[in-house]
Amino acid sequence: MADMPSITGESKTIARFARWSQRIVASPFAPLVTLLVVALALFALPPLGFDAERLAQVEFGVALVTLLLVFMLEHNEQRDTIALHVKLDEVLLALGADEDKVGVEELPAAKLERVRDAERRRAAAR
Repeated sequence: MADMPSITGESKTIARFARWSQRIVASPFAPLVTLLVVALALFALPPLGFDAERLAQVEFGVALVTLLLVFMLEHNEQRDTIALHVKLDEVLLALGADEDKVGVEELPAAKLERVRDAERRRAAAR
């Protein structure tokens, strides 16, 4: 783990916010809250006198939040993937498997495909 880059205080704050956001978005109540907000925007705002320009601003806000959620979900997925690879590498080392397979996910795509094809040939020969 010595070769991992250090995380600044600002990065830790962003990572903490991303994890907190993930828990909120992944909660079972998130779809219900979303449906209530959409219903409010569709049915309650026009009769209250909000014009089309205001509704366009609401739509822009929704699009912006959606874009931010995509980045947040990607961040959390990347974090989970890295943690999974670390654990799998540990399992490979503990089992005494081929140490060349540890960290194979970091290889360029062409070399990774060659490794995969070689493993498939080796498995078929058994």
